[in-house]
Amino acid sequence: MSITRQTRNASYRKLNPLARQAKILEVLGNKEMTSREIATLLGYTDMNAVRPRITELVAMGKIEVCGAVNDPVTGRTVAVYKRVF
Repeated sequence: MSITRQTRNASYRKLNPLARQAKILEVLGNKEMTSREIATLLGYTDMNAVRPRITELVAMGKIEVCGAVNDPVTGRTVAVYKRVF
């Protein structure tokens, strides 16, 4: 295994992605939110703190895209997510 793969894997494990996924599911509750809204409620300013975990949760079928809205910060259309129960 290459050194970059080793360091990447070590960083991923240290970040505790399962705990962050659980926080995202908790904050979503029964609401519909963008990734920016989720990050803001969790106290993150870096969108990369939640977006990879959201992608994982979508792949697991725990959340899904339910629409799109205009993000006031970027002015771009972004996905809206909701939990799948």
